[in-house]
Amino acid sequence: MGGGSNAAADAALACPKVSIVRDLAEVTQFRNGGGRDLTDVTSRAALADYSGNCDYTSDGVTVNVNVFLIAERGPAMQGNTANYRYFVAVAKPGEETPTTKSEFDTSVTFDAGKLRSGSREELAPKIPLPKDANGKDWKIFLGFQLTPEQLAFNRAQMKQ
Repeated sequence: MGGGSNAAADAALACPKVSIVRDLAEVTQFRNGGGRDLTDVTSRAALADYSGNCDYTSDGVTVNVNVFLIAERGPAMQGNTANYRYFVAVAKPGEETPTTKSEFDTSVTFDAGKLRSGSREELAPKIPLPKDANGKDWKIFLGFQLTPEQLAFNRAQMKQ
């Protein structure tokens, strides 16, 4: 009998919306001092997908997110490891500008002879909320932390 009321309570306390920012979903890294054509690429990476759930406590909601990063070795890559920086940002209901933002570094190692590799990043941003408050209208944004040049490159690629 209690299952119906719990299901209604669970539905009422839904998880915040998680999304990967379109302009920031990919990063292309070029060798230093080189040109900017395909032969100068050291690596490329994409935030390919995510999965997760959330846990409500008396002081807020923790959003457990697994982010899947896929990387590809470029012709100009030296060594077997590529480093990336990505972020998790949280925006209040009705706002698009994040109130908090955390940055993280990760690296992907390519096995010998392999052009692709990947990683799974486990994140748990917490949104402080009053007891029984609903976090469903909060937003969580994921993306790579790009330089202005990397962002311009992404936007130029999207126009093609």
